[in-house]
Amino acid sequence: MLALDIGTSSVRAGLYATDGTPVPGAAARVPHQVDYRLDGGVETDADALVARVEQAIDQCVAAAGDALPEVAAIGTSCFWHSLLGLDGALHPCTPLLIWADTRSAAMVSVLEGRLDAGAVRARTGCRPHSSYPPAKLLWIRRERPEWWAQARHWVSFGEYLTLRLCGVLAASVSMASASGLYDQTRGRWDEEVAAAAEVPLGALPELADLAELPDLRLTRRDRWPGLAAARVLLPAGDGACNNVGSGCMDPEAGLPRTVPGAQGGRPRVEGAHPLPALAAGSGLLALMIGTSGAVRRCSPGGPWTVAPSLWQYRLDRRRGLVGGALSNGGNLHQWLSATLRLPEGDLDAAIGAMPPAEHGLVFLPLLAGERSPGWAPGATGAIVGLREATSPLELLRAGLEAVALRFAALVADMGGAGQIVGSGGGLFHSPAWAQIVADAVGQDVWRSAEPEPSSRGAALLALEAAGILPDAADLPPRLDGVVRADAARHERYVRAGARQRRLYALLAADAEIGWAPAAGGA
Repeated sequence: MLALDIGTSSVRAGLYATDGTPVPGAAARVPHQVDYRLDGGVETDADALVARVEQAIDQCVAAAGDALPEVAAIGTSCFWHSLLGLDGALHPCTPLLIWADTRSAAMVSVLEGRLDAGAVRARTGCRPHSSYPPAKLLWIRRERPEWWAQARHWVSFGEYLTLRLCGVLAASVSMASASGLYDQTRGRWDEEVAAAAEVPLGALPELADLAELPDLRLTRRDRWPGLAAARVLLPAGDGACNNVGSGCMDPEAGLPRTVPGAQGGRPRVEGAHPLPALAAGSGLLALMIGTSGAVRRCSPGGPWTVAPSLWQYRLDRRRGLVGGALSNGGNLHQWLSATLRLPEGDLDAAIGAMPPAEHGLVFLPLLAGERSPGWAPGATGAIVGLREATSPLELLRAGLEAVALRFAALVADMGGAGQIVGSGGGLFHSPAWAQIVADAVGQDVWRSAEPEPSSRGAALLALEAAGILPDAADLPPRLDGVVRADAARHERYVRAGARQRRLYALLAADAEIGWAPAAGGA
């Protein structure tokens, strides 16, 4: 299987064997950057990003050698919530707007005035927010009328990539479900939300499940002749693929309980018990820190009734996801390191040696705005408690703790977890941060043994489509150690979390600041 993984900082391509393991050496990574603007805009060029995907495929094909003719299917993991306008000739007429673009924050109140936000969230799994396309569409119509006048189609990058690679314009249920425009209860675009966003239903792409287009093939046979016979799946959302690849899926027949294996960190499965109610505090919970951060549970069925802080998307028509997303994760670590000009050396060891929450700082890590738990579209970051003696390392530790406290709130809103499986660069490359997260949540965090869970998830979904793997949920998570939570440190973080919530409430109540949370938020 060839897996493509399109993230906000890089594109990956890699071959996976039919047992879900990567083919050694047959992989490529091509970095790319999005443009962060002072007005809150976050954009990139869609054609340039397609070129990077093609470059990654080129490099992977070159590295694959004799394994290439055996590729049966191509699966794709793609970032959610992007928006791109296409003209009548299906060429981009707008930049590609990324989820973190907050210029449409003022349009959230317009949508809330036109819609019953609670009913919309029950149908679509999404609330009005600047990260979703409906608010962006209204902003474009008002602030970029030249873009609006040219656009005949509105798509995410997943659809545009399929158009460029396969000549077909269609959206997967997975990609559509995270747009705020998809009615999960009826399996179609939501007419009421589309009308509120002033976008014609005919401007939205056709809908299909990941494998509902069996004849989808790459059109560039001259460039990749060895992939001519490979079946192509429509892209799935990166968060859904992360759950699949890290093994965090609740199967239909029961919920396996994993324990650390004797060799290689591989778990063994001991028995099963009936699938519990979603909020019953049991299940496999994926916790990821990449550029942003998220906690997610994947189960058959849905949509469900969940806490207001949470969203609901789809892996496919059969399986749904419930979770919460943070707009700041690894990007906050990167910003702090660069802005504070931290000294060279083993910063992680120094941070890990510091006592928890003793710096006297209260940090709101909302530099890229807020999604879960409060969904305040205009939120910004804040630090209270600064003194002349405050050190750069204390600021960095406070920022990492602040993100962990937001994770703790989300895990609580999800009803807890039977087990937490952690993945992403933030946890893999910072043992100190992994310990902070475990202590803040108050629960052990098992480290995933999958270095690229989203890529692996795309490959496993391709295995399902090819009939080689009956159900990706049949594969238990591969684990590589555990970070044990400490009860005493957890109590300190409980108090720190309360201080963070009080600061949030004070700022949210200040009308002049203008980033009050959505109704029912934190």
